[in-house]
Amino acid sequence: NGIDLPNANTLVVIDADRLGISQLYQLRGRVGRGARLAHAYFTYKPERVMTENAAERLKAIMQFTELDSRFKIAMRDLEIRGAGNLLGKSQHGHMQAVGYDLYCKMLNEAVKTRKGISVIEDFNTLVDLDVDAYIPPEYIVNEVQKLDIYKRIAGIENERECDDMREELLDRFGQIPKSVENLLRIALIRSHAHRLYMPELKGKNERISFTLRPDAPIKVENIPLLVSDYQGKLRFDPKGGPAFYLHYRKCGVIEKDEETLIALTQEALAKMEEMLV
Repeated sequence: NGIDLPNANTLVVIDADRLGISQLYQLRGRVGRGARLAHAYFTYKPERVMTENAAERLKAIMQFTELDSRFKIAMRDLEIRGAGNLLGKSQHGHMQAVGYDLYCKMLNEAVKTRKGISVIEDFNTLVDLDVDAYIPPEYIVNEVQKLDIYKRIAGIENERECDDMREELLDRFGQIPKSVENLLRIALIRSHAHRLYMPELKGKNERISFTLRPDAPIKVENIPLLVSDYQGKLRFDPKGGPAFYLHYRKCGVIEKDEETLIALTQEALAKMEEMLV
């Protein structure tokens, strides 16, 4: 503890199954501080019956070996041990069964319900626009980091979160490519469409379709006003899944004009929210 031996490159831990995951992580950091390749061996007695949690701890410390993995280690520790008594004794240990992300989502919905805030019935919103929206392999080389960024971008819900992610990408990986910027804007469009009860938003065959759920709480009387505002470029079809169809070629969008297409989609969603919700 507190001893700095930069030339030490081998560590052997006896009875590692009896230690917590944070202890294991700290011990592993005692070696590998110099230029030499280091090794950390965590051993346990084969005749001893290991608990499930102990096995999960050792598995986690073996899995997360890259630099600066303490956040992932902490999240895994939280999943293994449970979040504790956050909102009453009935909450204890539930996160271990459902996973951290789903646990936070369920907890957030429960809090909103207790506060009297209406919670939208869970559904997925698909956004399919003719734009290049992806993370290039040369921008984020590490596949684990790339999947983590994809997941976090998919969870963006507002402008502030989008700006935070943009700043983090710029700080960690450098200048943001156009395809990644498109991905961020698509995430905002998906979040906006989800708030408007739209399970699907597609840009195909020179038009953008905004499909609504049949139970979407919209002001039906304002639909003619919205359609007339676009002067023949927007059509509403109430049959089947009610949907708006915006002919983007008539709005001045040329082929592969990604910037105008995204801006037009965002503008249409803003008008729909203003007039229909």
